[in-house]
Amino acid sequence: MAELAAVQHWVQRAIFAGGASADFAGEVVAGNDRLTPAQRVGIYAGGYRARLLECLRDEFKVLRMFVGETAFDLFAAGYLAEHRSRHPSLYDLGAGFADHLERQAPPEAAEKGSIMAAPAQLARLERARSESLRATGVERERLPVTADLALMPGSRIRVPDSVRLLRLDFDFGPVVAAAERGAGGTPPEPADWAVAVARSGWRVRIHRLDPWRFAFIEALAPAGGDVHAAAAAAARAAGRDTGSLIADLVVWLPVAAAAGLVARA
Repeated sequence: MAELAAVQHWVQRAIFAGGASADFAGEVVAGNDRLTPAQRVGIYAGGYRARLLECLRDEFKVLRMFVGETAFDLFAAGYLAEHRSRHPSLYDLGAGFADHLERQAPPEAAEKGSIMAAPAQLARLERARSESLRATGVERERLPVTADLALMPGSRIRVPDSVRLLRLDFDFGPVVAAAERGAGGTPPEPADWAVAVARSGWRVRIHRLDPWRFAFIEALAPAGGDVHAAAAAAARAAGRDTGSLIADLVVWLPVAAAAGLVARA
Protein backbone atom coordinates (compact mmCIF):
# COMPACT_ATOMS: atom_id res chain seq x y z
CA MET A 1 0.00 0.00 0.00
CA ALA A 2 2.86 2.37 0.84
CA GLU A 3 4.36 1.74 -2.60
CA LEU A 4 1.00 2.46 -4.28
CA ALA A 5 0.66 5.70 -2.33
CA ALA A 6 4.14 6.77 -3.42
CA VAL A 7 3.29 6.09 -7.07
CA GLN A 8 0.03 8.04 -6.75
CA HIS A 9 1.85 11.03 -5.30
CA TRP A 10 4.45 10.85 -8.06
CA VAL A 11 1.75 10.86 -10.75
CA GLN A 12 -0.01 13.75 -9.02
CA ARG A 13 3.17 15.82 -8.91
CA ALA A 14 3.92 15.02 -12.55
CA ILE A 15 0.42 16.11 -13.62
CA PHE A 16 0.65 19.35 -11.63
CA ALA A 17 4.06 20.03 -13.15
CA GLY A 18 2.70 19.58 -16.67
CA GLY A 19 4.48 16.30 -17.37
CA ALA A 20 7.15 13.89 -16.12
CA SER A 21 10.87 13.88 -16.67
CA ALA A 22 11.87 11.39 -19.34
CA ASP A 23 14.69 10.21 -17.05
CA PHE A 24 12.34 8.95 -14.34
CA ALA A 25 9.00 8.28 -16.04
CA GLY A 26 10.17 4.86 -17.20
CA GLU A 27 10.60 3.74 -13.59
CA VAL A 28 6.89 4.17 -12.92
CA VAL A 29 5.05 4.07 -16.25
CA ALA A 30 5.41 1.52 -19.03
CA GLY A 31 5.85 2.74 -22.56
CA ASN A 32 4.85 1.03 -25.80
CA ASP A 33 5.71 1.18 -29.47
CA ARG A 34 3.66 4.36 -29.92
CA LEU A 35 4.32 6.43 -26.80
CA THR A 36 7.20 6.80 -24.38
CA PRO A 37 6.48 6.75 -20.62
CA ALA A 38 6.91 10.54 -20.46
CA GLN A 39 4.50 11.02 -23.36
CA ARG A 40 1.87 8.84 -21.68
CA VAL A 41 2.08 10.89 -18.48
CA GLY A 42 1.96 14.04 -20.60
CA ILE A 43 -1.47 13.05 -21.93
CA TYR A 44 -2.90 13.11 -18.41
CA ALA A 45 -1.07 16.31 -17.52
CA GLY A 46 -2.37 18.02 -20.64
CA GLY A 47 -5.90 16.74 -20.06
CA TYR A 48 -5.88 17.99 -16.48
CA ARG A 49 -4.85 21.50 -17.47
CA ALA A 50 -7.31 21.52 -20.36
CA ARG A 51 -10.17 20.74 -17.97
CA LEU A 52 -9.14 23.56 -15.64
CA LEU A 53 -8.91 25.94 -18.59
CA GLU A 54 -12.38 24.87 -19.73
CA CYS A 55 -13.78 25.65 -16.28
CA LEU A 56 -12.40 29.19 -16.44
CA ARG A 57 -13.67 29.65 -19.97
CA ASP A 58 -17.14 28.63 -18.85
CA GLU A 59 -17.24 30.84 -15.76
CA PHE A 60 -15.82 33.96 -17.42
CA LYS A 61 -17.72 33.85 -20.71
CA VAL A 62 -18.22 37.60 -21.01
CA LEU A 63 -14.53 38.34 -20.42
CA ARG A 64 -13.58 35.65 -22.96
CA MET A 65 -15.80 37.23 -25.61
CA PHE A 66 -14.56 40.71 -24.71
CA VAL A 67 -10.81 40.05 -24.99
CA GLY A 68 -10.94 37.15 -27.47
CA GLU A 69 -10.05 33.48 -27.15
CA THR A 70 -6.29 33.87 -27.52
CA ALA A 71 -5.88 36.63 -24.94
CA PHE A 72 -8.23 34.89 -22.51
CA ASP A 73 -6.32 31.62 -22.74
CA LEU A 74 -3.07 33.48 -22.04
CA PHE A 75 -4.66 35.12 -18.99
CA ALA A 76 -5.99 31.77 -17.80
CA ALA A 77 -2.74 29.89 -18.40
CA GLY A 78 -0.82 32.43 -16.33
CA TYR A 79 -3.38 32.16 -13.54
CA LEU A 80 -3.35 28.35 -13.51
CA ALA A 81 0.44 28.32 -13.41
CA GLU A 82 0.31 30.30 -10.15
CA HIS A 83 -2.90 28.94 -8.59
CA ARG A 84 -3.22 25.19 -8.25
CA SER A 85 -6.71 23.83 -7.75
CA ARG A 86 -6.82 22.75 -4.10
CA HIS A 87 -10.53 22.14 -3.50
CA PRO A 88 -12.64 19.09 -4.36
CA SER A 89 -15.08 21.40 -6.16
CA LEU A 90 -13.85 23.32 -9.19
CA TYR A 91 -16.22 26.13 -8.18
CA ASP A 92 -13.39 27.65 -6.12
CA LEU A 93 -10.96 27.61 -9.05
CA GLY A 94 -11.80 31.09 -10.35
CA ALA A 95 -12.03 32.83 -6.96
CA GLY A 96 -8.71 34.63 -7.36
CA PHE A 97 -8.80 35.24 -11.12
CA ALA A 98 -9.79 38.93 -10.91
CA ASP A 99 -7.07 39.64 -8.33
CA HIS A 100 -4.52 37.88 -10.56
CA LEU A 101 -5.50 39.98 -13.57
CA GLU A 102 -5.30 43.13 -11.48
CA ARG A 103 -1.78 42.27 -10.30
CA GLN A 104 -0.62 41.40 -13.82
CA ALA A 105 -2.11 44.48 -15.49
CA PRO A 106 0.34 47.01 -16.98
CA PRO A 107 1.10 50.20 -15.00
CA GLU A 108 -1.27 52.32 -17.09
CA ALA A 109 -4.18 50.26 -15.69
CA ALA A 110 -3.88 52.33 -12.51
CA GLU A 111 -5.02 55.43 -14.42
CA LYS A 112 -8.70 56.24 -14.00
CA GLY A 113 -10.67 55.04 -17.01
CA SER A 114 -7.78 53.08 -18.57
CA ILE A 115 -9.13 50.22 -20.68
CA MET A 116 -6.24 48.11 -19.36
CA ALA A 117 -8.12 47.87 -16.06
CA ALA A 118 -11.27 46.53 -17.71
CA PRO A 119 -10.38 42.79 -17.84
CA ALA A 120 -9.80 42.52 -14.07
CA GLN A 121 -12.97 44.47 -13.27
CA LEU A 122 -15.05 42.45 -15.69
CA ALA A 123 -13.70 39.24 -14.15
CA ARG A 124 -14.70 40.57 -10.72
CA LEU A 125 -18.23 41.19 -11.99
CA GLU A 126 -18.50 37.69 -13.45
CA ARG A 127 -17.17 36.07 -10.28
CA ALA A 128 -19.79 37.98 -8.31
CA ARG A 129 -22.46 36.46 -10.55
CA SER A 130 -21.10 32.96 -9.91
CA GLU A 131 -21.04 33.53 -6.16
CA SER A 132 -24.57 34.93 -6.18
CA LEU A 133 -25.83 31.88 -8.03
CA ARG A 134 -24.51 29.49 -5.37
CA ALA A 135 -25.21 31.54 -2.24
CA THR A 136 -28.38 31.43 -0.14
CA GLY A 137 -30.92 33.77 -1.72
CA VAL A 138 -34.44 34.95 -1.00
CA GLU A 139 -36.36 32.23 -2.79
CA ARG A 140 -37.46 30.54 0.45
CA GLU A 141 -38.18 33.71 2.44
CA ARG A 142 -41.58 33.58 4.10
CA LEU A 143 -41.93 37.13 5.49
CA PRO A 144 -42.18 39.87 2.86
CA VAL A 145 -40.40 43.20 3.11
CA THR A 146 -43.22 45.75 3.13
CA ALA A 147 -43.23 49.51 2.70
CA ASP A 148 -44.23 50.17 6.31
CA LEU A 149 -40.83 48.89 7.52
CA ALA A 150 -39.34 52.17 6.35
CA LEU A 151 -41.60 54.08 8.72
CA MET A 152 -41.43 51.90 11.83
CA PRO A 153 -38.61 52.77 14.29
CA GLY A 154 -36.53 49.71 15.14
CA SER A 155 -37.40 47.80 11.98
CA ARG A 156 -34.56 45.58 10.82
CA ILE A 157 -33.75 44.11 7.43
CA ARG A 158 -30.66 42.41 6.06
CA VAL A 159 -28.71 41.90 2.88
CA PRO A 160 -29.06 38.27 1.64
CA ASP A 161 -25.93 36.17 1.21
CA SER A 162 -26.53 36.17 -2.55
CA VAL A 163 -25.90 39.93 -2.90
CA ARG A 164 -22.54 41.29 -4.04
CA LEU A 165 -21.87 45.04 -4.12
CA LEU A 166 -19.32 46.37 -6.61
CA ARG A 167 -17.96 49.78 -7.49
CA LEU A 168 -16.46 49.61 -10.97
CA ASP A 169 -14.87 52.15 -13.30
CA PHE A 170 -16.74 51.08 -16.45
CA ASP A 171 -20.32 50.62 -17.53
CA PHE A 172 -20.25 46.92 -18.40
CA GLY A 173 -24.00 46.72 -19.04
CA PRO A 174 -23.75 46.79 -22.86
CA VAL A 175 -20.79 44.37 -22.80
CA VAL A 176 -22.73 41.83 -20.72
CA ALA A 177 -25.86 42.24 -22.85
CA ALA A 178 -23.88 41.76 -26.07
CA ALA A 179 -22.20 38.62 -24.71
CA GLU A 180 -25.56 37.15 -23.73
CA ARG A 181 -26.67 37.66 -27.34
CA GLY A 182 -23.53 35.90 -28.52
CA ALA A 183 -21.89 39.10 -29.80
CA GLY A 184 -18.51 40.53 -28.92
CA GLY A 185 -19.69 44.04 -28.11
CA THR A 186 -17.72 47.27 -27.98
CA PRO A 187 -15.28 48.49 -25.29
CA PRO A 188 -17.09 49.74 -22.17
CA GLU A 189 -17.44 53.43 -21.48
CA PRO A 190 -15.56 54.81 -18.45
CA ALA A 191 -18.14 55.54 -15.75
CA ASP A 192 -18.64 55.25 -12.02
CA TRP A 193 -20.70 52.07 -12.12
CA ALA A 194 -22.10 51.06 -8.72
CA VAL A 195 -24.00 47.80 -8.97
CA ALA A 196 -25.49 45.06 -6.88
CA VAL A 197 -25.43 41.51 -8.19
CA ALA A 198 -28.40 39.68 -6.71
CA ARG A 199 -30.56 36.61 -7.26
CA SER A 200 -34.33 36.33 -7.18
CA GLY A 201 -36.51 33.61 -8.66
CA TRP A 202 -33.27 31.61 -9.10
CA ARG A 203 -32.06 34.11 -11.68
CA VAL A 204 -29.00 36.32 -11.17
CA ARG A 205 -29.27 39.93 -12.32
CA ILE A 206 -27.05 43.01 -12.26
CA HIS A 207 -28.75 46.07 -10.77
CA ARG A 208 -27.25 49.49 -11.31
CA LEU A 209 -27.89 51.58 -8.19
CA ASP A 210 -27.84 55.31 -7.68
CA PRO A 211 -25.68 56.56 -4.79
CA TRP A 212 -28.26 56.55 -2.00
CA ARG A 213 -29.56 53.06 -2.78
CA PHE A 214 -26.03 51.66 -2.95
CA ALA A 215 -25.10 53.40 0.31
CA PHE A 216 -28.25 52.12 2.02
CA ILE A 217 -27.54 48.48 1.16
CA GLU A 218 -23.88 48.97 2.03
CA ALA A 219 -24.86 50.32 5.46
CA LEU A 220 -26.94 47.25 6.33
CA ALA A 221 -25.08 44.53 8.19
CA PRO A 222 -25.61 41.12 6.55
CA ALA A 223 -27.05 39.76 9.79
CA GLY A 224 -29.57 42.59 10.01
CA GLY A 225 -29.46 46.35 10.31
CA ASP A 226 -31.76 49.06 11.64
CA VAL A 227 -33.62 50.60 8.70
CA HIS A 228 -33.50 54.15 10.02
CA ALA A 229 -29.82 53.91 10.99
CA ALA A 230 -28.97 52.65 7.50
CA ALA A 231 -31.11 55.40 5.98
CA ALA A 232 -29.24 58.05 7.99
CA ALA A 233 -25.88 56.63 6.85
CA ALA A 234 -27.07 56.57 3.23
CA ALA A 235 -28.31 60.15 3.50
CA ARG A 236 -24.92 61.32 4.75
CA ALA A 237 -23.11 59.43 1.97
CA ALA A 238 -25.40 60.77 -0.74
CA GLY A 239 -25.68 64.31 0.63
CA ARG A 240 -29.41 64.03 1.19
CA ASP A 241 -31.94 64.76 3.91
CA THR A 242 -32.73 61.66 5.97
CA GLY A 243 -36.47 62.30 6.00
CA SER A 244 -36.76 62.55 2.22
CA LEU A 245 -34.64 59.44 1.83
CA ILE A 246 -36.92 57.48 4.16
CA ALA A 247 -39.87 58.66 2.07
CA ASP A 248 -38.15 57.19 -1.00
CA LEU A 249 -37.51 53.96 0.92
CA VAL A 250 -41.24 53.51 1.41
CA VAL A 251 -41.58 53.08 -2.35
CA TRP A 252 -38.30 51.28 -3.01
CA LEU A 253 -38.05 48.67 -0.24
CA PRO A 254 -40.67 46.27 -1.73
CA VAL A 255 -39.00 46.66 -5.14
CA ALA A 256 -35.58 45.92 -3.64
CA ALA A 257 -36.97 42.85 -1.88
CA ALA A 258 -38.47 41.53 -5.11
CA ALA A 259 -35.06 41.94 -6.75
CA GLY A 260 -33.40 39.94 -3.95
CA LEU A 261 -31.47 42.92 -2.60
CA VAL A 262 -32.95 42.91 0.92
CA ALA A 263 -34.85 40.53 3.17
CA ARG A 264 -36.34 40.44 6.63
CA ALA A 265 -33.79 40.21 9.43
